[in-house]
Amino acid sequence: MRQVRSIGIILTGIALTVLMGTGMASAQAKPKLAVLEFKNKADNQWWWHGVAEAAQDVFITELGKLGKFTVLDREQLEEIMQANNLTLSGDIDAKAAVRIGKLLGVNYLLTGSVTEYGNKNIGGTGGGLSAGKKEFVATMNAQLIDTKTGKAVWSRAETNKTDSTKVSVGGFGGGVDDNRMFDKVMKPVIANLVNNLKTTNLVRTPRSEPQ
Repeated sequence: MRQVRSIGIILTGIALTVLMGTGMASAQAKPKLAVLEFKNKADNQWWWHGVAEAAQDVFITELGKLGKFTVLDREQLEEIMQANNLTLSGDIDAKAAVRIGKLLGVNYLLTGSVTEYGNKNIGGTGGGLSAGKKEFVATMNAQLIDTKTGKAVWSRAETNKTDSTKVSVGGFGGGVDDNRMFDKVMKPVIANLVNNLKTTNLVRTPRSEPQ
């Protein structure tokens, strides 16, 4: 009887060890990702120049929630970039992506740009109900780059629009108005991009830690 109990205890210990090992392996299997600052290419975005930086912060937060990646926070990213005299945003070529990946110790870089962000006239003329009507438009493109090859493994563009009369927008932007419009128009764009990336199957690229 004692022998049976001993065997049972040993088997239980082995099972727990296997489960713990599987959990640790799963955690270690998450690819590392850095979100670079998005480039501002929006011609009509003249009243809030912080939209690209704000978009980067939201991406870092939302991608961290997925549990699919280990995401560098802004402080880590800025510290490494400053130490290596790097100032990067938006478009980067394949060689630069590989070099940056090695310096940051990440498997993927998320880059992109804000291509439209601001009021857009959609109403006609003649004094009708649609005359002088405006809508607020936000468009963003993003791509995920494998830092081993420097090639994009995922890319997508998203657009969101809303009637600008539904949200108070100051004449020159600033404060509450800026945040309100960003939350209403840009955040849904980012959410759609993140949800699409969530369903994309990616193969982890082994990458050593930065020196």
